[in-house]
Amino acid sequence: MAKRDDILATATRLFGEHGYHAVGVDRIRDEAEVSKMTLYHHFPGKEALVEAVLDQRHERFMTSLRETVAAQTTPRERLRAVFDWHARWFASADFHGCMFIKAIEEYAREPASLLALSQRHKIEVMALVEEILAEQEGMPAPRLARLVQVTLDGLIVNAYMFGPDAVDDAWAALAPLLALDARPLDREGAADWMQP
Repeated sequence: MAKRDDILATATRLFGEHGYHAVGVDRIRDEAEVSKMTLYHHFPGKEALVEAVLDQRHERFMTSLRETVAAQTTPRERLRAVFDWHARWFASADFHGCMFIKAIEEYAREPASLLALSQRHKIEVMALVEEILAEQEGMPAPRLARLVQVTLDGLIVNAYMFGPDAVDDAWAALAPLLALDARPLDREGAADWMQP
C-alpha cells in the first residue's frame, strides 16, 4: 500500500498546485518514484487517479472539519468554527484553492464521476452547516445553509486569488447575518489535514 499512498500524495500535491490537465501521469510517476507499471497497477488511468485524489481529499477535509466543529460547545461556536477552520486553511502554505472547484472547471461535466464527487463534497459541507443552523435557529434553515456554502466557496476563491486577508470584509458583513461575533477570523494553527 505504501506505493499507492506515495502516488496519491504526489498526485494530490501536483494537482493542487498546478491543476489536473497541466500534470501528466509521467510527472506523477517520476516524482512518486514508481514505475509506470506500478502506477497503472493501482490506477488504471488518470481519471481513476483524479477520482481517488478527490475521494481522499473529501474524507480528510470532512473529518478534520467535523472534529473541529464537534470540539465546540454551542451552535454559534460550532458555526464560527467552520469559518475559522477555513481561515486557517487559507493561511496555510499548502493552500491552493479548492480541488473540487478546479475539477469542475477543468473537466466540466465529463466524466460524470468527477462531477458527482465534487457535488457530494459541497453537499456534505452544506449539510454540516445546515445541521448547526437548525440547532442554532431551532428549525431547519436550508436556504441559509446554502448561502453559507456558496459564501464559503466564494471565500475559497477570493483567498486563492488575493490572499487570506481578502475574506475579511465578506466575513465582517456575513457574521451579523448569522448572529456571530464579527471579530476577525482565527488564522492561527495548522491545517494538517492536507498532509499525507
